[in-house]
Amino acid sequence: MDGNRGIDDASFLADLDGFLHDCDVLHPSTDLHPATTDLLQDSNQLLAETEALLASYATNTTHVHVQQDHTRTSTVKTTKTPEELRRELKNAQAVKRRHRYRVKLKNERQTLQEQEKTLSEELKTLQSTRKKTRTIQENSIAAPLWKSIASRQMDGRVVAEEQERRLKNAVASRAKVIQEVNEMIRQQLCVVNAPDTQEMAKESNGVELDPDDIALFEEYLQDMDIVYKQTDEAFQASGVEENPTASYKVEPRWKRDGDLEYFENLDVSLIPSSFERTCSAMWQAMLHVHRQKDRQHYRGVTDSEDTIAVKCRIPSPKETGERVDMLIHLVTKRFVEADRMIIVWRALTEGDDEFAGMHSDETGWCVEKKMGRKSLA
Repeated sequence: MDGNRGIDDASFLADLDGFLHDCDVLHPSTDLHPATTDLLQDSNQLLAETEALLASYATNTTHVHVQQDHTRTSTVKTTKTPEELRRELKNAQAVKRRHRYRVKLKNERQTLQEQEKTLSEELKTLQSTRKKTRTIQENSIAAPLWKSIASRQMDGRVVAEEQERRLKNAVASRAKVIQEVNEMIRQQLCVVNAPDTQEMAKESNGVELDPDDIALFEEYLQDMDIVYKQTDEAFQASGVEENPTASYKVEPRWKRDGDLEYFENLDVSLIPSSFERTCSAMWQAMLHVHRQKDRQHYRGVTDSEDTIAVKCRIPSPKETGERVDMLIHLVTKRFVEADRMIIVWRALTEGDDEFAGMHSDETGWCVEKKMGRKSLA
């Protein structure tokens, strides 16, 4: 009886050892993770508890065996089979494992929650720092850009103000010129009668007409009709706009036509006056251009109302301020059309004194035409 129980105990211990191995009770290893080490410690503790339980079981069994000599019925009632003990042991071990696993999961969950809280705070701190850094960078980039834009705008404003100042000065100057021209036109229109060329011829003094002068005047008078026919061609060649919007003056330009070299002067004026008044004032001004004291009119002019031929001296100041007289032979004629008036002239200017031997031959055109309510000259 005792021999069979010893065999059962040995078999039970062998089964228990196999059970422990089946439950993955591992020996310590320095290469495993710290969590594996904790499990090994728990398994060792479980093994120790199991051995203590078996030792207690062996004592109880011996006691039962001694009492069996006296009472067999009592032994049958108090002993359990190894299979039942093995089952109870497995259940107890399973309960302990589950308990330890729940505790471990709870601890890990708490640890993860704490880590989550800590990481969330760190994330908020990093986001706040990054936002501040980005704001500082944007401000550092935007400041020079803003200064550059402001500088460009300031430069543009200075240029615009300077242009505005120049335009105001130009407008004021143009208004003054227009006022002076209007005043001159009013003064000319106040003259009831045109100057009498015969009376002007009586005022000749100091300038005599010789046969060469008469021949020159006759040649110029014959050229008047030819020059008149060249009017449109001359203005087209000079590049005058058909309908200019403002007055302007072109500096003298040196040109060449074959062997002929000449200067070209161009002046365009918009006059705020009626066409008839402008034409009358312009012709009166042409008559008074060379009303010098030393002049002589050619009396061979057939159309004295629209033609003048005069020889006179005009002063020409030098750069030093000294006066130099220039002798000029001038023939001017007016042609009146339906919508415009054309004045043409030929002039020969000769130098005197130190400029003796120098001369210039001039051909000119002046056209007045309507431009809406204004006149163009």
